[in-house]
Parts: sequence; structure tokens; C-alpha cells
Amino acid sequence: MRTPVNGRTLRQHFTYNWWKYLLVIACGIFLVDLLFTVTAPRTPDDKKVEFYVYGYADIDRVSAYMEKVREQEMPGMQEMIANQILPDNSYGPMQLITYLAAGEGDLYLLPREEFLSVSSDGAFVALEDDQELMDFFTARGLDLRRGWRTDSNGETHLVGIPESFLPGLAAYCQAGDGDGFLCIPPNGGNIENTLTFLHILCRDMITAPEPAPETEKAESSD
Repeated sequence: MRTPVNGRTLRQHFTYNWWKYLLVIACGIFLVDLLFTVTAPRTPDDKKVEFYVYGYADIDRVSAYMEKVREQEMPGMQEMIANQILPDNSYGPMQLITYLAAGEGDLYLLPREEFLSVSSDGAFVALEDDQELMDFFTARGLDLRRGWRTDSNGETHLVGIPESFLPGLAAYCQAGDGDGFLCIPPNGGNIENTLTFLHILCRDMITAPEPAPETEKAESSD
């Protein structure tokens, strides 16, 4: 004998089975989200450059600069963007290690302490064989010895460009107290183009920005 469907039986049914409907809805949302994540278009690693800043960053301004570089000098890239790692003493280091382990980010600006800690594990690309980059700083009398580090295998390489050599960078971002280093992780998937961007960044940021004219300062103070 079939149970009649009426208001009383429906209430009784939902009283004991409501969780099943919530479970079905939750599973449906999860599956839709998973499907979107899997099928969403992704920029190939060799067609993007991601710049991670551990510290202060005007992300919109940095990303606008990178987009300008992409349009004018690196048109082969589909995407060039900046991201920020907040310098939180508890969460920041964990986030940094997670990103590096996952191969996220192509270029990093790290505070001195994090740079020294991570570089000892051989976590960054050696830069001393990039003669163009070496000549760029040598011609300006800038000694890169602070960026040389000895890894756990006993090998010594140039793995960081001192932030202090690039005063123009302070208008966009800064690591810690300005004593940070630019470095390239080996598993970002786009080392060649990241090096190209690093050359451009050094060229553009080697000089401090022009001070605002006195007239502009007077107007801003009014």
C-alpha cells in the first residue's frame, strides 16, 4: 500500500530527509565549480610573466607598468601581472614557501631575511652567466656581491639583484625597508621571458623618478 502524498507526509519526509537535499545541492555546487575550474581558459606558462612582491606594493600601478612593457616590448606575452604577498610574520613566510613549491610566480621581490633564508636552499636561478645583465651593473660601478649566495651544495651563484640599486622601484613597490632582492625561481615555467622583463625593469628603475616641479608641489599643498 502506497503512502498517500499530502501535507502531513511531506512535512514528515522533509523532517527526516532535509539533509539529503542539502547534500545534493552542495555536491551540485562543488561539481559546477570544479567543472568551471578545469575548463576555464588558462594562459600558458610561457606566455605570461607574474611578478610577486613580498611587502608594500601599489599593485594596480605595477600591473599597469607591466602591461605597458607587454604592449611595447614583449608583445609575445599574453599576460603580465603583479601580485602581493603581505609581510605578515606568521602567514607571509608560509604563503611564500607555498607559492615557490607550487611553481607560482616568475619574478620575486623579497625582503633580505626571506631572500637569505630561501636562497640557501638553491631556490633561485643563477644570474652570473647573463652577461648583458652583468655588464649593465658593472658599467654603472655597481657591485652585485650582495646578491651572491652559497647554496646547500656548496656552490656560489649570483641569485639576487639588490633592490637598493633600483631607486625607481620604490615608487611602485618595496620589500621590507628597501633592502630586498629581485630573484627568479627555477620552476616558474618562463625563465627566458622573465629574464627579458628583468632587464627592462632594471633599465627603467636604475634611476629615481624625477621630483615633482615646484609649481605642482605648491598646487598639491593648496
